Amino acid sequence: MIPKGVVLGRSDRAVVALSHAVAYSTGVAFEFLARARGLARSESNRVFHEQHMFEEEDLPDTLLRIGFELADGRRVSNLGGRRAHRKLMSPDAPPDGPLLLPHAGGGGNAGSGQVTMKPGYWLWPLPPSGPVRISCEWPFVGIPLTTIEIDGRALLDAASQARSVWP
Repeated sequence: MIPKGVVLGRSDRAVVALSHAVAYSTGVAFEFLARARGLARSESNRVFHEQHMFEEEDLPDTLLRIGFELADGRRVSNLGGRRAHRKLMSPDAPPDGPLLLPHAGGGGNAGSGQVTMKPGYWLWPLPPSGPVRISCEWPFVGIPLTTIEIDGRALLDAASQARSVWP
């Protein structure tokens, strides 16, 4: 596990942070924390539920947008929705490029003018050595597009320590 606890973006109404990353032999699980406040009751419920209910061509401004740029220039984000992943995956061959899939994480709550979410994503494959740029944007609560960098080498080093649970 690679603890991070670093803030990706903030506004007077919200904050998004990378809680931690866990490197495996085939990819990395990233866990985020997102909190928003000062919302009307209907807004807090809408923000919470619209994280999973959107179409690729019609992104709601309530959607927490997360993206990665790898050291080799390849990019991947959560903006494609579930249909995009089906297009990239085939039972006969591995995908062409990186994938970012919802993974673990989840949970949270909405109400009393606040939203707390703990989204998790699986990044496949392991990133190459070099900087990994993680971007976030959450327009509805005033977080502009912001980017941080983490060390891809640290992820690879952690992945090299992974051990199989079963032979």
